[in-house]
Amino acid sequence: MQIRLTPFAALVLAALVASGCRQSEPSEFTASRQVAALTEGIDPKEEKEDFDLMVELQQDVAKVLAERCGTSDVIKVLGNPHVDQDQLKRGYVLYADYCTQCHGVNGDGNGPLAAHLNPRPRNYTAGVFKFVATDNGVPPRKADIVATLRRGVTGTSMPSFKDFSQEDLEAVAEYVFALTFRGLLESRLAQIAYDDEELPDDEGIDEVVAELLEPWVGASEQVVMPLSPMPRMSAETIAHGKELFVKYSCNKCHGDDGRGGSVGNVEVGKDAWGYEAAAADLTSGMFRGGGRPIDLYRRVLVGINGAPMPSRRVEFESDPDGIWHIVHFLKDVGEKRRRETVEATLTGLGRLKPKVESAEKDEAAATAETEDAAAAEADRAAADDGEEPAADDAEAAGEETPAAEETTES
Repeated sequence: MQIRLTPFAALVLAALVASGCRQSEPSEFTASRQVAALTEGIDPKEEKEDFDLMVELQQDVAKVLAERCGTSDVIKVLGNPHVDQDQLKRGYVLYADYCTQCHGVNGDGNGPLAAHLNPRPRNYTAGVFKFVATDNGVPPRKADIVATLRRGVTGTSMPSFKDFSQEDLEAVAEYVFALTFRGLLESRLAQIAYDDEELPDDEGIDEVVAELLEPWVGASEQVVMPLSPMPRMSAETIAHGKELFVKYSCNKCHGDDGRGGSVGNVEVGKDAWGYEAAAADLTSGMFRGGGRPIDLYRRVLVGINGAPMPSRRVEFESDPDGIWHIVHFLKDVGEKRRRETVEATLTGLGRLKPKVESAEKDEAAATAETEDAAAAEADRAAADDGEEPAADDAEAAGEETPAAEETTES
């Protein structure tokens, strides 16, 4: 799968890479789409009182966010005042340098390059992360964010930051969490302002924050573990995995050949961020959430957060090895295309015999070997009977004829 960049985005990206993606000044948070929408559709002249009320509420939301979440360069982690401020500052610096251009200052996936990228950069403010080790619908762990940063997301514009130190990766992950919590609070306050035309007092805000953060408490304890140990991968487990792939209708989205939505225009619906989703091309061997067997196992067992990919936990409760067999099939499908590509390349370079030609030669050699063996056996039988083998038969048997001896001597 290839990352699709417009020519403009490619030029901008090249310029950003050349400049180190650094910004000269800290950028400020901007109002979210939900907050901006409070005044949409209200005529400031005809409905001045209503318009002024919504403008005041927009300002109140901004004030609460500044008090509870800080600014982009001096951010606070909502509900957790004990996070190391030096770590958050380091996270801000790295995020501003390497992430803002795609994910935006707010973390809403609306950076300057976002409109030119497909797939779009992730919107953290929705609180949904696709590639996690936790169950479907459960927030991610910091370790999941760190893993994505280190691995990158294959087939997208998200690169690997494997050269970052562990401390830097954790600093960025902590900053991303701060952006997420800020985004969740902003969205909730906008909804309250729209519904109630006023915001809660400080005590009421505390209750809103506690409610928002409740699902995140203990998420790190909800890691999805395999239902059974992984069996040894074999031709049988791969074949059974393919049968299950069809039985549970995985082929309806990914196709019988595993090419997914990239071939055949298979529509699978929209994701949680409102964009058209596409079933992965499994034959590419590039698995966005990680290509380890345990990564694929979790995708099959619990699905993918925010994506149409469903959980298969119910179907496999009584057949836990079946998930591993599907994983074996996926690994084989991903490797098969790569093997074929390598073989085609080596054949084109003349470093590998074409399969057809090679097979024909092998078959001819096997036939000749069989005929030679039969002739030699016939000669041995003739010798036992006191007969002299024919010249060509003797040559085939690796023996010299009387005539041949004469020629050599002369």
